[in-house]
Amino acid sequence: MTHKVYAIFPAFGFLLLILAVIYPASMLLVKCFEALPPSEQNASEAAVGLPWSLLVRSVRLSGMGATLACVLSIPGIFLVVRAGAASRYVLVAGLMAVPLLFPPIVAALGWRWWVDVPGEVRCVGVWAAWCWPIVSLIVGGAWAKTGRHLYEVALMNSHTVPAFFHVMFSVLIRPLCAAWLLLFALFLGDYAVPHSCDIIVYATALLSEATSSLHPLATVRAAWPLLIPMSVALLAAFLTGRRAGQTEIDEPMQPRSLGRLVPALVAMLLLVSLALPITALLRKVDLVAALITTWKTYDTDILSSLGVASLAGVLIVWMGASVVAWPPLRRICPAIVLLWAVLPGALIGKGLIAAYLPFDFIYSHWTLTVLGYVARFGWIGVLCAYLVSMQGGRASEQAAMVDGASGGMATWRVTFANHWPTLAGGATIAAAMALAELATTSLVRVPSYTPVSLILIEKFHRFEDDILVALCILMLIAACPAIIVAAIAVRRSR
Repeated sequence: MTHKVYAIFPAFGFLLLILAVIYPASMLLVKCFEALPPSEQNASEAAVGLPWSLLVRSVRLSGMGATLACVLSIPGIFLVVRAGAASRYVLVAGLMAVPLLFPPIVAALGWRWWVDVPGEVRCVGVWAAWCWPIVSLIVGGAWAKTGRHLYEVALMNSHTVPAFFHVMFSVLIRPLCAAWLLLFALFLGDYAVPHSCDIIVYATALLSEATSSLHPLATVRAAWPLLIPMSVALLAAFLTGRRAGQTEIDEPMQPRSLGRLVPALVAMLLLVSLALPITALLRKVDLVAALITTWKTYDTDILSSLGVASLAGVLIVWMGASVVAWPPLRRICPAIVLLWAVLPGALIGKGLIAAYLPFDFIYSHWTLTVLGYVARFGWIGVLCAYLVSMQGGRASEQAAMVDGASGGMATWRVTFANHWPTLAGGATIAAAMALAELATTSLVRVPSYTPVSLILIEKFHRFEDDILVALCILMLIAACPAIIVAAIAVRRSR
């Protein structure tokens, strides 16, 4: 493939960056100056901030949820590592990522029947049970390239479990920190789970501020305190990640098996994440009738939601890889992730409306929803691509540059191509987050279909448990064939 063909990849990624981020942000900035409060009274109203106690609660719950998810992900990491071949990796990672498709608001409702605990405890548990596959996919994908050989070496002087943890906390501390930071940012801005657990957090108040205020500047001022915990978390992750070393592995080896223990633990996690909440909601539901009725009513919405979210996941990673492949931007990627991750979903939605309201062919098309997801979760693509660039060996890139490739092309053709599991995991994570997003989706919805997340929140408030359960099961059923097809395609392409 020629250099000109490869140049299409970063060019399209930067086009996405302009359409989804730069242009809407510019238009929102214009709207902020146009809507400046005309009087001192309105100015004081626009300057009112949110209670700091809500920020402290959000930081505490987000940190606990991210940490618990990392702990629960350990069996999943080992199972992803054992997958080995590309086709098995796609199948195992895809099936293990199924909990990400299970709406967390439904899980919170189901767990309320099983466990009578305070809302904060249930919120942390639901977050961890929902997002532990994210850590497994990121760390497991990084291990597939850099960790296997060192694991075999560690086994010469230790047993299986100590060797596993030695490699994870020495060589793979960087992807582990990146996964924790990603979850912390997601939970800090999440509205759905705290709302379903009957607790108020900073994101809840921020969404209310964004939807009720007449001044976009008020939402910006209310959101700035989120920079403080994100800055501290980013600094801590960076300092911890400096312990990681660079390793070039040409022929990684397979880890030794732990028998049936690891698959059993992963199966137990899947049971807790999926089966128990669904079982609780099935107590008073005629499942067959609910599935038939729901599919007849919402078949277009379900398939459209899955398709739009999947497309958004791919585009998010594509855009993130384009940003990271450009050396000047790669140096400031941590700052980009920091500023991007704290943007409220409602503020992003307002920016897209301001940008594309004059263009009806976009404003009334599902393209607007895709752009909304890319704008909301584009930082996930940047973070995953930056992680890959840090894990990738510099020697291979330099060899490609000697052959005539530019720095960006070398990153695309060598680093990203050799670390596709991490990028594929990032696309899966971004698609799942887009499927569950509420704040941005509520503002960029289009006439052609209703996103599943909006249907779920509506049925949640109406106590229609039969529709909730049926929607969850139908989404899982619709996603599983895609996973199998992807595994078959990868096997045939090798």
